[in-house]
Amino acid sequence: MNRARIASIAAVLLLVASGAFASWYDDYDAGINAARKGQWSTVVTKMSAAIAAHDKESDKERTYGAIFISYHPHYYRAVAYMNLGKYDQAVSDLEKAGGIGEENLGSIETLMARVKAKLEAANTPAPEPTPAPVPVPVRPTPAPLPVPVAPVPIAPSIDPALRQRVASEIGNARTRMSAAQQRKASGAAQYSQGMQQLAAANTQSATARSNDDLNAALAAAQNAAMMFDAAPAPGAPAIAVTPTPTRPVDAANTVLASVQQRLRSALESYFRGDFEESERAFDRLTRDLPSNGWIWAFLGASQYSRYAFEADEAYKSAAMNSFRRAKSLRRWSGGLPQKYFSRRIRKVFETAG
Repeated sequence: MNRARIASIAAVLLLVASGAFASWYDDYDAGINAARKGQWSTVVTKMSAAIAAHDKESDKERTYGAIFISYHPHYYRAVAYMNLGKYDQAVSDLEKAGGIGEENLGSIETLMARVKAKLEAANTPAPEPTPAPVPVPVRPTPAPLPVPVAPVPIAPSIDPALRQRVASEIGNARTRMSAAQQRKASGAAQYSQGMQQLAAANTQSATARSNDDLNAALAAAQNAAMMFDAAPAPGAPAIAVTPTPTRPVDAANTVLASVQQRLRSALESYFRGDFEESERAFDRLTRDLPSNGWIWAFLGASQYSRYAFEADEAYKSAAMNSFRRAKSLRRWSGGLPQKYFSRRIRKVFETAG
């Protein structure tokens, strides 16, 4: 066999091998593009193909040469399953997801809570309607036959006009999403927020059991449209928008107003370096919000910062206890976020077992 023929065969084998190796990240990229458009069945197909070919996830997964990507196919397939109403599959994928890819569609903790709530609602049987009372025959003196009593109609629990309005607003949000894509604004933060709101609107509309549920879906769809409209094209200035709060959000803000003010004051003390004051403030907040992992994390950071300055082992011991409490209350995917906590605090947090 001459050298030219050997070189030709080697080139063909190289092309075949390159195509085989490239398939998983091509599927992953196509799946993300489908997620941006809300094409959830396509997301499931593409992410499943990527997982079958390359199941390992990481924030820096090598594709070819010196090209690395943030690779988390289970995360996107979980979001797709959630929007398709396949909640068991969504929970399974969220448990396997190692993080969030380049398109943030919501934190893993938030999505897990939402999926489990929908799963519980889907598995809860609807209450059986109360049977209408059996009519009692009435026999007037001159009349030999009983007079039947007409049954009382039961009013519908969901307004059909409201459901139609929700469907219209979701369609309008999709139109705004397409317009944002045409002006190449899909990389903007507002676009990602719009995708999250649109996903919430679809889920709430599909599982609605009352007019209150439909009103929540309506608010989410309207917020999605505003976010898509506000998503700026590359190089264009951002547009400020004020989302419409749902009734639960508005009520929560009212109920937690005093706690929010105290939390803001504690965070201001922490970020300006007044760790003694922030420790006292976060310690008081743990009594009002004992199950909030974030509060315990900031308390531990304040305590360890005091230890770093004063070299008092009591502060270090208290910090480790607070960090362990924070870990017991929530899942910290990737550890503490670096935009809030220093490198030293994050490393100490990891050692608190």
